[in-house]
Amino acid sequence: MTSNPAHGVHALIRGAQLLTRKELRPFIIIPLLINLVLFIALGIVMISQFDDLGRYIGSLLTDTPVDTSNMSWWRAILATGADWAASVFQWLAWLIAIVVVLLFFFVYGYLFGIITNIIAAPFNGLLAEKVEELLTGHPPPPEALHSMVFRTLGRELRKLMYFIGWGIVIFVIALLTSWTVFIPALLGALWGAWCMAIQYVDYPLDNHQRSFSELKSVLLRKKFTTLGFGGSVMLAKMVPILNIFVMPAAVAGGTALWVERIWSDGDPGKGPNGRSFPVDPAPTAKTKKWPKGIEGPKDDQ
Repeated sequence: MTSNPAHGVHALIRGAQLLTRKELRPFIIIPLLINLVLFIALGIVMISQFDDLGRYIGSLLTDTPVDTSNMSWWRAILATGADWAASVFQWLAWLIAIVVVLLFFFVYGYLFGIITNIIAAPFNGLLAEKVEELLTGHPPPPEALHSMVFRTLGRELRKLMYFIGWGIVIFVIALLTSWTVFIPALLGALWGAWCMAIQYVDYPLDNHQRSFSELKSVLLRKKFTTLGFGGSVMLAKMVPILNIFVMPAAVAGGTALWVERIWSDGDPGKGPNGRSFPVDPAPTAKTKKWPKGIEGPKDDQ
């Protein structure tokens, strides 16, 4: 199979479709409640910042003419020149205003994602397990609940440290290239998409206790599919109300992406104690071994 951003976008849509399956409903109630509570809390904080944000943007876009009637001649010349320069570069003010608004929603979506992912990690692990069982007919290796909870929380902290460490590097590069505008925007978009893909494709791999290094290697082999999936999740998380439902859809979509696009394309991997996993090869469109009501992946031409 080829690496295609459209496959990644389709994986998120696929995840949303899977959530309608009655077998999964018990595993999405708690994550949705967690999202709802955090959405309300962060929404209140965000609304409280709207006034300051509005005043700042208004100051950038103001086109009130300068009154030079009470100025000395040289101050009037300087003020008139500054006013003329501001009118010429008004497009830059609009660009800055747009970037500020997008950054505001990006930070909101990013914080929302970090907090909900840490709190809901054990529930997301269970959801990924059930999605995999639904798609393949085989669950991941059994594990005690308390062991799974501590392991998933530790994995979330591992991912968070990775995000923070490389995020600082990306931020420094963006600052050094901020004069270009384009480069920081591109870096931010790619980094955000990569982080979202790591976050949600990790759950099924973690259920098989595959290492974080293996996760990154798996995703790099399908880099365009990975960025397509992560980018669609990132954009959806920036939309208020919609972001309440994104997390369980992204968990299900990340699991479907691994099963249908990565594992079925020559990534058998190793489970605990060196066993190959899962028990059988991933079903394909040709073998028709998918459970009733589940649509298998279409073979790429």
